[in-house]
Amino acid sequence: MTADTKSAFSAVDRKTATEKVRDLKLNGHVGFDSLPDQLVNKSVTQGFSFNVLCIGETGLGKSTLLDTLFNTTFDSTPATHDLPGVKLKSNLYELKENNVNLKLTVIETVGYGDQINKEDSFKAIVDYIDSQFENFLQEEMKIKRAIHSFHDTRIHACLYFIAPTGHSLKAIDLVCMKKLDSKVNIIPIIAKADCIAKNELHKFKIKIMSELVSNGVQIYQFPTDDETVADVNSTMNGHIPFAVVGSNEFVKVGSKNIRGREYPWGTVQGRYALATFSTLPIGSCDQTALADWWLPNASLILVISGSV
Repeated sequence: MTADTKSAFSAVDRKTATEKVRDLKLNGHVGFDSLPDQLVNKSVTQGFSFNVLCIGETGLGKSTLLDTLFNTTFDSTPATHDLPGVKLKSNLYELKENNVNLKLTVIETVGYGDQINKEDSFKAIVDYIDSQFENFLQEEMKIKRAIHSFHDTRIHACLYFIAPTGHSLKAIDLVCMKKLDSKVNIIPIIAKADCIAKNELHKFKIKIMSELVSNGVQIYQFPTDDETVADVNSTMNGHIPFAVVGSNEFVKVGSKNIRGREYPWGTVQGRYALATFSTLPIGSCDQTALADWWLPNASLILVISGSV
């Protein structure tokens, strides 16, 4: 039998199978309409895990941004600039919102970019990521596996903090992101965006994306294959790299105390910077997009799809 004949028979079989499918009307309640609710209840009972890796030079506000995004205060100790090498600090937190439990693992770099010789700055980060893959693989290879109770520490998302120079990416940024782009979902972030004027910020974003493309660095893109979120995700992709502002201080705006930074010419709200940046000459910030869309939606996409 030739390949063309086999293909023809396969097409006929598929057509026959399709024709045999009939829509039947139920005479009463069966109960499988509760399956989605059962899955939701099971997921809520088990809780969720999310692991985020924050990479950036000392003093760019990695811990402050996480405090702002999750609207809480995590344990953090200011790092010095005299460490001989790059280290990673991992902390596990249990968060709860409306009876939904989240096991959040925050991994931050310490001493990144502080050395004179930055050639191997990425090595500690790559070794850590590889070790998490290895730990999960070893658990899967066991005769008696306990995947459901095993704490999977593979990285879901990597927030890469870029210094707000307004010029271009540093060599350490390009080298590190190139080493990591095949291992984690990289989300570039322009830290302390209130340091850059609006026109400078726009040019800086274009310059960053141009350098990433020319150097073959693959960053995370919000999926657009689902028609229900294609438009929103396309808009989100247009915000990359995100320009953000974090704050641990509370300022009074109207009758509310919110996280933000107060200037003589206006107030930058940390979590909802887009709402108030219009009053500032420095322009816009993508904090709202990052907080209100990436956290509840992209994190879910990354966890469910297993894009680690």
